[in-house]
Amino acid sequence: MDKDEHLQRHLDLCQRVFQRMLAERSWPWKEDVDSTEPKDVIESGDISNDV
Repeated sequence: MDKDEHLQRHLDLCQRVFQRMLAERSWPWKEDVDSTEPKDVIESGDISNDV
């Protein structure tokens, strides 16, 4: 299996998992958990190292 085939299989698996979770409404995280409070926002200048 070459890299392109491996990547395509991985993406297909991710798509199936996403579709199943969407159909079952079984998200592993709570909705609306992102805070909009200024004290919780990370400014890009606060990041000390690149990802």
